[in-house]
Amino acid sequence: MHPYLTRFDRELALIVSKLPDAVRPLMLTASFIGQPIIVIATAIAIGLGGVIRGSRPLVYASVGTLVAFGGNTTIKHIVHRARPETLYVGGMRIHSYSFPSGHAFGSTVVFGLLAYLAYQHLSHPWHVITTAAIVILIVTIGISRVYLGAHFPSDVIAGWLLGSLSLFLIIKFLHP
Repeated sequence: MHPYLTRFDRELALIVSKLPDAVRPLMLTASFIGQPIIVIATAIAIGLGGVIRGSRPLVYASVGTLVAFGGNTTIKHIVHRARPETLYVGGMRIHSYSFPSGHAFGSTVVFGLLAYLAYQHLSHPWHVITTAAIVILIVTIGISRVYLGAHFPSDVIAGWLLGSLSLFLIIKFLHP
């Protein structure tokens, strides 16, 4: 990795590591919520909801999120970035490459889609409250991956950025 990126990752990880021990349960919970099986199940539920309601846009959005996951996995295999050498990573049951963070990517795409739908269908102030809560969840999931030692900060930032781009493209597809 480039020395600037290495220094950036080290300095940002140091800041996150100074969070109090009291936040560890929150970080473990956020990481659990952001795991791919839950995020993919949520995307499938959105699609099934679309089928039940006869809403093609929801079905298309669900399929779009699943396709985006394939893109994220492809990038992981192209970049081949190893994860940090931490106890947390050593204890992981499933091992994959580090860049970009699948948790950050998936939660941005799928939970971001839920925020978009909430903003479209809920009245004020509920759409604002729901959207804010989802954004906080997405950010917390990303921070949890650095806090727990599963990712470098740049992995998470890349996941958020690629997830945001994917979400933008999905929404653009729904509303050309």
